[in-house]
Amino acid sequence: MSKKNKPIAVLFMTLLLVMMGFGIVIPIFPFLIVDLGGGATALGFFMAAYSIMQFICAPFWGSLSDRIGRRPVLLIGLVGYGVTFTLFGFVSDLWMMFAIRVLSGILSSATLPTAMAYIADTTSGAERSKGMGILGAAMGLGMIIGPAMGGWLSNDNFALPFFVAGGLAVLTLPFAIWFLPESLSESRKNTPDEKAVITLEVIKQPLFMVFLICFVFNFTSSLFQGTFALFAADKVGFGPKEMGILFAVLGIVSVIIQGGLVGRLVKRFGDVKLVKAGLLIGSTGMLLMLMATNVLGLYVTSAIFNIGWTLLGPTSSSLVTQNASGGQGVALGIMQSFSSFGRIFGPMVGGVLYDIQMNIPYALGTVSMLLMVLFSVNKLSFLDGEKATDSIQ
Repeated sequence: MSKKNKPIAVLFMTLLLVMMGFGIVIPIFPFLIVDLGGGATALGFFMAAYSIMQFICAPFWGSLSDRIGRRPVLLIGLVGYGVTFTLFGFVSDLWMMFAIRVLSGILSSATLPTAMAYIADTTSGAERSKGMGILGAAMGLGMIIGPAMGGWLSNDNFALPFFVAGGLAVLTLPFAIWFLPESLSESRKNTPDEKAVITLEVIKQPLFMVFLICFVFNFTSSLFQGTFALFAADKVGFGPKEMGILFAVLGIVSVIIQGGLVGRLVKRFGDVKLVKAGLLIGSTGMLLMLMATNVLGLYVTSAIFNIGWTLLGPTSSSLVTQNASGGQGVALGIMQSFSSFGRIFGPMVGGVLYDIQMNIPYALGTVSMLLMVLFSVNKLSFLDGEKATDSIQ
């Protein structure tokens, strides 16, 4: 393996193990919340608690990685995953779930934006989109294995998957400590006054539309994630095992697209066209979910929605890193905060609306993405392949 590709391979393995741990618990959370006395609204606020802390903390971690380097911040995030997943295995009350969820959001929000910044440090142009796609493929593969394991492990005990998830996160530490070199040289580290905060000035930035797209799509995807287990259970009787299998299938779709197609599609069409295509495909999938009446219909429509998310992830990240003339960690941290802001309101709004009528959240998600396609028609083209003249401060 070449010296250039070795760090990407280590990041691939790191995110694979982390997302396996993350995926293990996805089929369990909705049913555990219900088991502890909550409902759709409680589940929505539970998911939002994590994202609130990400929204607050991701810019800080991004700025910190610009100052002290990517490697130490990534290690903090990995430790956060391991500790908090393990703690979930001991919960016996709903308030404990919320408290640990907050801690998890604070610590684990250091991982993904730092990994993306690492790729941005070591790649450029189409290779950067390819690198982001490789990270997405690692996450997708983890989401194939993790949910299937979680559904199987939770048959007898809800706590067991959390202990396994915590163990997998801990397993990533030796890889990062021993094999992941620092990507940011001393000369490129920013001075301590570099700010990673969101103010009204961000509206004037060329990247604002990309940030807004990240908000809207994360709003709809988290709305989907926060209600889909209950939606599928009410429609066709899904339980944790069935949800695990479904999310494994969605992970396979993500791996195929991000691992094998994103780089080629970017070279042919560019990041901007793929961002718009992701919005259109995602809105189509969510609309069709409303019409699904059986298991096959849910599989097909959720896969269509997932294709949209898969296209949007690496291409929007690539646009931000290509057009950020300030610190890339800062820009990615701001992007992550917009995404987290979407994940704050998505599950809360979705949970409340689901308790009113189960179809309303999916209708809202469809309309939101379609409106974003219309708003962004003439506002993204100048970013593709060019560096924005204004910086992210």
